[in-house]
Amino acid sequence: MANLTRLSIITPGSAKFEGDVELVVAPGAAGDLGALANHAPLLTTLRTGVVSATVAKSTGEKAAGERLQFAVEGGFMEILADRVIILTDRALSRDEVDVEAARADLKRAEEALAQKRGADDSQERRNIAWAQARLAITARPV
Repeated sequence: MANLTRLSIITPGSAKFEGDVELVVAPGAAGDLGALANHAPLLTTLRTGVVSATVAKSTGEKAAGERLQFAVEGGFMEILADRVIILTDRALSRDEVDVEAARADLKRAEEALAQKRGADDSQERRNIAWAQARLAITARPV
């Protein structure tokens, strides 16, 4: 049996996921990073993107070995030897994503970015990243 780590994905409104996983991959600020059980302690910021995990035990929603994905809008991740905690303002599962709204948001953000032409465009880039993350977890093409 593989070594397991406990994953918690927490937003201000709720705990989005709590369960045992084999591997967590998250969008760290300096690049994607993975965490297995017995990982060295680490605290890092997250950029907007997709958190993936391999479910270790069957639950009512997921089968063992199935990949779990959440779109997260930045946040923090703490890795301990037996636990990974993700704190984020927003996290959405595939079932929570409105694909048409995400596509429309992406189009609006791309148009707004094109209008900026070199001005401060950080908000538009964050909006694009959030729309792309939501679309990525739906496994449907843009």
